[in-house]
Amino acid sequence: MAVSEENVLHVPHAATGSLTRRDTRWLALALAVTASALLAIRLDLPAFFDNEGRYAEVAREMMLRHDWISPHLDFTLFLNKPPLTFWLTAAVFSFAGPTEWARVVPLAAAAVALFATCRLGALLYAETTGLVAGVALATMLGFALESRTLRPDMLLSAAVVVAIACWQHAERWRARRTPWLVGLYVALGLGMLAKGLVPVVLAGVPIGVVTLRAHGWRGIARLRPGLGLAVIAAIVLPWHVAIALRHPGFAWDYVVNQHLLFFLDRKLPRDSEGDTLAFFWAAFVARALPWVILLPLTLREAVRGAGGRATSVERSTFVLWTWTVGILLFFSAAPSRLEHYSLPALPAVALLAARVWQRARAGELSAPTWGWLAVVAACVVLVGAGGVGWGRALLERTYWIAQEPAFLALVTPAAATLCVAGGLLLFATIRRRADWLVTALAVGIVPIVVIVLRAEVEAEPLFSWRPLAQTLVASVPADATVVFEAPEEYQLVGGLAYYSGRPIALLRPSGFVPPTYLAGNVDEMFVSRADFERRWAGGERLAFVSDPQRRRDDPTGLVPPPFHVLGRFGDRWLLASFARDAGG
Repeated sequence: MAVSEENVLHVPHAATGSLTRRDTRWLALALAVTASALLAIRLDLPAFFDNEGRYAEVAREMMLRHDWISPHLDFTLFLNKPPLTFWLTAAVFSFAGPTEWARVVPLAAAAVALFATCRLGALLYAETTGLVAGVALATMLGFALESRTLRPDMLLSAAVVVAIACWQHAERWRARRTPWLVGLYVALGLGMLAKGLVPVVLAGVPIGVVTLRAHGWRGIARLRPGLGLAVIAAIVLPWHVAIALRHPGFAWDYVVNQHLLFFLDRKLPRDSEGDTLAFFWAAFVARALPWVILLPLTLREAVRGAGGRATSVERSTFVLWTWTVGILLFFSAAPSRLEHYSLPALPAVALLAARVWQRARAGELSAPTWGWLAVVAACVVLVGAGGVGWGRALLERTYWIAQEPAFLALVTPAAATLCVAGGLLLFATIRRRADWLVTALAVGIVPIVVIVLRAEVEAEPLFSWRPLAQTLVASVPADATVVFEAPEEYQLVGGLAYYSGRPIALLRPSGFVPPTYLAGNVDEMFVSRADFERRWAGGERLAFVSDPQRRRDDPTGLVPPPFHVLGRFGDRWLLASFARDAGG
């Protein structure tokens, strides 16, 4: 049943306080801006990691080729991804030149997601509760890290939370239903330009489930699907139609190969390997830290929210659980799942955590619940203590971690910080103070985020092409050919091309099947192993870069003898057919 704006926004509640709707709008905006400014500190560090490098290089080539319609990677047509991330990154490059500060793109999307989460929390629960949800999201480990990562997933998350917020507003404000529905479909359209059909599915699960539960099949009409198709088509179709007309084979590859077959893990080329189900769920928990520990405390309320006599608050909690579980189950069913795909569920987790704060402030948490939180806090202290004693020794067993001593040096400070954070949480739970609980969680995670960001900087030689590319530029003359041992995920060449500023020849991977839009172009894309070895043995000036996904402790066998080692960076070998001084 629709309710008036007056009834929803000004229900008396212990957690609402005296803040007005206008106050909290400005506070939500201030929170989003402040959090983004803090997360932007040294946004240029570390260098782009492998996954970021492909987006940066496509954007750089858009600028070089003056072609914003057909994305290219290593100067070869690259239509595997929708263009919005490329466009926004290229727009940054057009003002600032190629720079890691292009991460302002996901950071801006994070600010939008933060603001939308605050306003959605105000609508579902109370004005102050929405602000607490914003604080929870801003201090969530995965959200903070992803806001500094150049890839489309933060744009996707912003699109999903904005779409759901617009839907909830449309459900509650009957007089302004159409503008809010337009906002819903605009968000989904922009999300599709960033991540294909995924945002429609992720937002569609909670919207569809809740609509059908409340109104049956007749409720679909409430969503104005005709309006939705028109709005989304206006946003999405121009680029897709232009590309389909310009490049035969794109439509089949994009719709069938990149979506349906990718979901089923049958896409060709097989250029991605899905994470295990256990790792995916563990990564979700890690990304949602520390607020995920409050998530179970809202489950009973969500179950009541599915019933016919549920209160407005219980229905709101049901919406958020449907949102979270829908995303996790959807990707759990996909063998192609990757650990960061759970990111769009984090705003829902933040809102549910804020609901726990609201209940705690109203005195609704039982003694056993506070006791359970105290046990969790004690476990955090114990884990931190164990990390101080044995963490470094355990991590040294992982060969790639042991390659960076500075990385290992962060283990003890991180473990000690975990002890302090757990102690703060334990103190708050013993005192049973809702505000202290939120403060302990938010303050405790901040130094952990800083340490993880520092670890990323120390791990740059292991996961970024910049150190190798700097050696390549200094040691390999411009007229020499650089050959990359491409895996089936040949897009890994992006960061190497970006940081070296040179076209890279790709050594053809065994059994490679190109996407349909590249059919017939494989010989132009790749160098065969036989041709490469002939040219190396013939004395041609060649440099060779090994596949970073394969561990080789000895470069013997990578290229024909004789060869010269110009450098090793993690699992990345840089070899040459000539001595280093020949490139001086």
